Amino acid sequence: MTDHSREPRFKLYGLYIGIALLAAVSSVGLYAGGQYVFQKLVRKTDVVHALDNPASADTKSSITNGAAGTSELRKTSESFRAVAKKVGPSVVNIKATKGASPKTKMKMHPRSRRGMPTPDEEEGMPRDPFFDFFERFGTPFPFQQETPQTSVGSGFIIDKKGFIVTNNHVVADANEILVRLSSDKAELKAKIVGTDPKTDLAVIKVEGQGNLVAADWADSDQVEVGDWAIAIGSPFALDQSVTVGIVSAKGRNSTGLTEMGGDLIQTDAAINPGNSGGPLCDLDGQVMGVNTAIYTRSGGYMGIGFAIPSNLAKDIAQKLIAGGKVVRGWLGVYIQPLDPELAKDLGIKEGVGIHEVLENSPAAKAGINAGDVVIEVDGKQVKDVNELQRKIGNFKPGDTTKLKVLSYNDKKARTVSVKIGELPENEKEVGERVSPKDQEPDKLGLVVSPDKKKEGVVVEGIQPGSIAEQMLGLEVGDVIVRLNRQATNSVASYKKALASSKRIYLEVKRKGRTLFFQFVLPD
Repeated sequence: MTDHSREPRFKLYGLYIGIALLAAVSSVGLYAGGQYVFQKLVRKTDVVHALDNPASADTKSSITNGAAGTSELRKTSESFRAVAKKVGPSVVNIKATKGASPKTKMKMHPRSRRGMPTPDEEEGMPRDPFFDFFERFGTPFPFQQETPQTSVGSGFIIDKKGFIVTNNHVVADANEILVRLSSDKAELKAKIVGTDPKTDLAVIKVEGQGNLVAADWADSDQVEVGDWAIAIGSPFALDQSVTVGIVSAKGRNSTGLTEMGGDLIQTDAAINPGNSGGPLCDLDGQVMGVNTAIYTRSGGYMGIGFAIPSNLAKDIAQKLIAGGKVVRGWLGVYIQPLDPELAKDLGIKEGVGIHEVLENSPAAKAGINAGDVVIEVDGKQVKDVNELQRKIGNFKPGDTTKLKVLSYNDKKARTVSVKIGELPENEKEVGERVSPKDQEPDKLGLVVSPDKKKEGVVVEGIQPGSIAEQMLGLEVGDVIVRLNRQATNSVASYKKALASSKRIYLEVKRKGRTLFFQFVLPD
C-alpha cells in the first residue's frame, strides 16, 4: 500500500475525532447551562428549603428566621404583660377568720434543717380551702388550740364602690374578713354583702377607698377552647401571681362543684391553693371566669383547674348586690338524665326525666307526674338536667311558664302551664334503709309482699349493698305499682316482669308521692 492511499484514511480519522470532541464540549456546555438555570429558578425558595432542612440553611437565613420568631414571642409576652398591668390592680388578697373549733387539737411539727416546713407541717399551715374538689375551708395553724381558723383566697374588684367578687367557700361563716389591695400592704376590713352557696360565689365590700380599679367582665359565651387564659391571684399567699395557659374545655357540668350544675371553664393555667376567687382573664384583660377549684391528687397543681363562667358570675354578683341573696324559681320536682333507650322508645333525642313530683309543689298543681319527660320550656328545647335547672332557676317566684312534657305511660305530649314557686333554702329527704327479712331477695335486692290496697307490691326488705339500696334509694314501705309499663298488682306479676327485663322502668309510690326510676341491670 502506498503513502498516497493512506492519506485519505488519516483525514477521515481526524474528522471522527473532531466530531467526538465537539460533542463532548457541547454536552459539558449544556449540563453547565442547565445547572445554572436550575439554581436561578430555585433560589427564590431557599428560605423554604432552609426551614425544611435546617442543616442546609445558610447563616443569614437562620438569623433572619430566628429574629422573626423572637419578635413574635415578644409580642405574646407583651400581651401577657398588658393583661397583668390592667387587671392586677383589681385583684385582692383575702384572709377570712372563722371562730374557734372546740375539737381542734394542738399540733407539733418538726422543722427541716433549712428552717422550711416539712410536708406534714405544710398540711397544718393556712391554705386555700379549694385544696381539691371537696375541701372548702382550709386547716388551722400549727400549734393551734381553740383559736380561730384562717382561710386565704383571692378576689377582684367589680365596682369602684368597693364591691369584690370571690368564692363563697373562701368567706363562708367568717367572723372577720381582711382584704389587701395590690397598691397597699395595709389590710382593710370587709363585710359580706351576700353569698350563694349553690354557685360558690360571694360578694364582699370594703369601705372608704377612693382609687379602686374595677375589672371588666368578658362574655364567657364567646370563649373558645384553645383561647389563652391568664390566672391572677395569691397562691400560697403570694400576691399578684400570674400564670398562663389555655382554655382546655368548656361546659364541664358533671364535676359536682356547684349545686346548680354550672358549665365550668376548664383551664391548664396553674391554679393553686390561694387562687380561689381570683380572675381568669382573656388577652383583652377581661374576666372570663372566677377560679373556683382544681382537680388534684397531690394537693397542688396538676394541670386541671375550673372557673365559673363570667356571664353566670356577673348575674349572681348583681343579684347579691341588689338583694343580698339569690332568689330562684322552683318547680318542685326531682329530675334525672334521660335514658337513651327510653328516649328512643319515646321517639325523642333530648329531654329531662321527672323522677319525683313533690306534694303541693308548683309541678304537682300543674299536673306533672313522675315518669313525664320535659322536652321544652316556653317553646325552647331542653337538652339536659343542667339546662332545665338554669331555666327554672332564672324565673322569679310568681312567674308563669309553659312546659311541654311527654308522658311515659301513653307517649303523648302535652303542654302545661306552671306558676313558678320560690326555691326553698333547704330541701332534704330523710329515709331509713333496713335489712331484708329471711326470704331470698330478688336481683334488685328486694323482698316484696302483696299490697293490701292492691295497688302493687310492698317493699318489705332491702338487701344491704344492693341495687335497690345503693342505686335507687328505695325504702321499706315503698309500693311498686308498675314495672316496664306493666301493672304489678301481685307478687307473681312483679317477679314475671322483673325476670324478663334487662332495662328497668320502675314506678313507685311513697307516702303519697310518685317516684320514677330508669336504669340498666348490670351483667
